[in-house]
Amino acid sequence: MNYAQFGVLNAYNRDYPQALGRKDMTEAGKLKNTAMTFMLIIYAAIFVVFEGWVLIHYRGSIGTDTDGARYAFGYALCPVLILLKSFDDMSNATVRMNGHYNKSAIIGFIRTVLALIIGVAAINVAGYYGLYAMTLSSAALGIIMFRNDAFKGAKLSFDWPYMKLMILGGLPLLINSLIWTIVQSVDKFVILGFLSTDDLGVYSVPLMGFTTMVLIPQTISQVFYIKISHLYGANHDENEMLDKAAYFSRITSVISGAACLFVFYVMPVFVHYFMPMYTDGTAATQILVIGVAIYATTMLYGNIFSVLKLNKSLIANSVALCIFNAVFSSALVLFVDRSINMVAIGTGLSYALYSLLLMVKLAHRFKYSLVKLLINSWGPAVAIMVPGVAVYMLMR
Repeated sequence: MNYAQFGVLNAYNRDYPQALGRKDMTEAGKLKNTAMTFMLIIYAAIFVVFEGWVLIHYRGSIGTDTDGARYAFGYALCPVLILLKSFDDMSNATVRMNGHYNKSAIIGFIRTVLALIIGVAAINVAGYYGLYAMTLSSAALGIIMFRNDAFKGAKLSFDWPYMKLMILGGLPLLINSLIWTIVQSVDKFVILGFLSTDDLGVYSVPLMGFTTMVLIPQTISQVFYIKISHLYGANHDENEMLDKAAYFSRITSVISGAACLFVFYVMPVFVHYFMPMYTDGTAATQILVIGVAIYATTMLYGNIFSVLKLNKSLIANSVALCIFNAVFSSALVLFVDRSINMVAIGTGLSYALYSLLLMVKLAHRFKYSLVKLLINSWGPAVAIMVPGVAVYMLMR
């Protein structure tokens, strides 16, 4: 159901900050009103159809103490959950695109704590059915707390031609996000195909390291993405945008290198004391985070393809990453060693090659210095990681 908005929300997140950058408040309001109206229409239709299906399919189970009743309850809440979650995402993104980053962070923290309290209380009162309370309350609280900054002055706008333009503009971004869902599962499919479910369980440790390492640079990259969107919307100067992206990438690279070393040193200790049965995943974790740290330095370069609406290249880049990962991981497992370490090496290599691909394509398309892109992205991270990893290896 996340994809039922047909890319309208994706188009809004790309085009709204550009409209703000060129101070076109009429266009910004139109984007917001159209996106809001379309999502209300589409999710209202889904609600009617889905609730009708639940009533028909589970008519004999509703009101009973059976698994069928629990399925019916969960399915019936799906349209409500996704409606609230979509508007929560839209309102939070709008606040950040308006430049209120601190307010977004503070409200995000407050509503998460409140939702946790509500969720725990609901489980104590309603048991299984209370499990849904945290997700519902988190999204609802987000909408309520963000409403003044996000939706003040918004109104319904039934501009069908404009809705069509937003769908056409956002659909490639939606397709790209779907491809990234596959990208994040390729290594798991390789393990299931050539290794075992036990290996997949141990691989959860590298995945934990991946999540920890990439969280901070990913968050920072999202802020910089909004900033370069504002910049490009204001003057449509591609070289200036690339210069600014290179500067922001240098900052992200320093943080990525530091985050990588943190995970590289801390994860073995953490796993040893808190997850001793998963120590076989320690080496794979360290291998994976190095490759992903390199990729994290070029996140903003990937966003440039979205800002400039280079949709074919955007999708081609993501497909290439899928292919890189599948080929490298499978080849290393089949021809070198059947272990999750080979999968981690293949995945790390594929992310690093993907980041290089982004820079080569940007340099070629805009006649920009590839060396400058490399120095500003990989440079600081490599300078931090190489000595840190060398010291770690000597200390072993």
